[in-house]
Amino acid sequence: MIPLPPQAWAHRQGRLAMRGLQPADFGMEALAARARIADAFSRFGIAYDEAQIDVIASCFTEDVVFEVAEGRAEPFTRFEGRIEVRERLTRIIAEQGDQRRHLITNVIVDELDLAMGTAAAIAYGVVTVAADHLRLGASVIYDARLRREQDGCWRFSAFFIGMDAYEGVKPSSGVE
Repeated sequence: MIPLPPQAWAHRQGRLAMRGLQPADFGMEALAARARIADAFSRFGIAYDEAQIDVIASCFTEDVVFEVAEGRAEPFTRFEGRIEVRERLTRIIAEQGDQRRHLITNVIVDELDLAMGTAAAIAYGVVTVAADHLRLGASVIYDARLRREQDGCWRFSAFFIGMDAYEGVKPSSGVE
């Protein structure tokens, strides 16, 4: 599949319409929130790679909407709620049968409202796959909305994975 030009993702329901550089809160509380948000992305990636389903599930709110698209803005799959995310990702990981490594970088917290406990963030990712040889499995952009919950943890309430392309056969458990 031919990847979309970068600006194509920006048109997806107003998502990824990143704001230009502007003054932002970088006080101690805001810096801590930004670090915890970056940690949520990293924790998701490493937990996925190590098949730690409980850790993956802990990254999401109970009412999360989790979507994945490839090469276009419309998702080919959508999971709703932490329980469905847990169940579907358990099946997907089991079906893959290889070793993934999510390399998540360029985390930008584009909106941060400490009073409301909400944030919007994007990040890039490269997923390597090791089976009979090492290869690039996918390059992706993550678009997320997060909420700070009662325990102080920032969790994904909306999580969109936009794959530029996917190498290999998609797990059937992940396709609707």
